[in-house]
Amino acid sequence: MENSFAVSNIEDKKVIEDKLFQLESLLKPMGRVLIGYSGGVDSAMLAVAAHRVLGNNAICVTADSESYASGELERAKEITSQFDIPHKIIKTRELDNPEYAKNSPDRCYHCKSELFSHMAKMAQELGVNFILYGQNADDVGDFRPGARAAKETGVRAPLAEVAMTKKDVRILAKRWGLSVWDRPAMACLSSRFPYGTTVTSKGLEQIDRTEAFLKTHLGYNQVRSRHHNDLARVEIPAPELSDLLNSPSTRQLTVKAMKEIGYLYSTVDLRGFRSGSMNEVLLRISEENQEPVEKHIQSIFHKNDFVSGCYEDREQLLYLRLSEKDTRRLSEDELRNQLISDMEASNFRYIALDLEPLQT
Repeated sequence: MENSFAVSNIEDKKVIEDKLFQLESLLKPMGRVLIGYSGGVDSAMLAVAAHRVLGNNAICVTADSESYASGELERAKEITSQFDIPHKIIKTRELDNPEYAKNSPDRCYHCKSELFSHMAKMAQELGVNFILYGQNADDVGDFRPGARAAKETGVRAPLAEVAMTKKDVRILAKRWGLSVWDRPAMACLSSRFPYGTTVTSKGLEQIDRTEAFLKTHLGYNQVRSRHHNDLARVEIPAPELSDLLNSPSTRQLTVKAMKEIGYLYSTVDLRGFRSGSMNEVLLRISEENQEPVEKHIQSIFHKNDFVSGCYEDREQLLYLRLSEKDTRRLSEDELRNQLISDMEASNFRYIALDLEPLQT
């Protein structure tokens, strides 16, 4: 990360300084602002930038929600405390809104709408004219329903307005000593549910506990646990898959922990971590294939010399369970990538391998 977010030359440094000047010039006449603040690098950098210009007239507002991962609120408070930035916490209850809980692709719209509604009331009480949030220039054009909520409520995105990219944000955050300058992006826990699967308090708790285990006990820094009711589909960086698949003890430890959390099936996504993978095209496997699923799978098993295995078409993913030998064979990048290619050619989008092999 050190080299990735260093200012490489004088020209790049000038661009950063020009954007920072534009940002400060944009913020200064606002006088007093509320900042939607999650504790991530974008909102944290915006908060510090505003505080540098406006002092205590820059006020952070954080939603305390069930979809917030354990420890996130405390980490967010650490930064505002470090820079002595006023910080207000509001309790939100997104799950009380059926439109949010049903988890359609515009779920984030309803979440941000509630947050911005609370912030609008607070702004009126405090005599604040501007509400801000941390969208950056790289976010513009992505599928972001939350941006629609911001536009409808008049919430401003100063970073995007001055064309600050994620890299720009990280460079300045590092310069100012923010601990989150190199932190991976963290979407809310509700994003781990496939679209159309109802978001529940129990599911959020299971996701939170699973990701906490994977980070604390296995040391994964970048991880997602996708919630498919009784099945957890874990995403870790692709380069780290080999070690997991080649380690029976680590897999057994993971399966044991996930069963205690409440999952019947503990799986790993063979394609590895992808931020926003739930936004990928969701295929109903059995409807997209022109031939029976069984014919495709048996052909792929034969092609890759799998000794034995079972599978299940789970609508938005293909569940696989192989022998210990074949599970360990998939630690080889070449074979794993070939299997992924074969499955994708057959329109299987998500490939979830059970971490508990078949007994042969």
